[in-house]
Amino acid sequence: MSVALRLSLEQVAAAILLLDEDEKQQLRRQLPMLLSATPDELENLGWLQQAESAFHFWENPAEDIYNDLIPIDRQPKQLS
Repeated sequence: MSVALRLSLEQVAAAILLLDEDEKQQLRRQLPMLLSATPDELENLGWLQQAESAFHFWENPAEDIYNDLIPIDRQPKQLS
């Protein structure tokens, strides 16, 4: 006897929000394989991960004051 579990996207997102940081890191590593990413997609993800370090200079809390200059309707949506 098999039982199929079907969750909505909202339910999956809510479950992810409940994960601790370690579990979220594990999910980030496993997600491409769970979503059956193609070899090209996996390669692109690898290049994106390599390029991330080039943008660390933007992580300056003192410059967060400029975030208020962006109108609310133009800011990117965040899943928090």
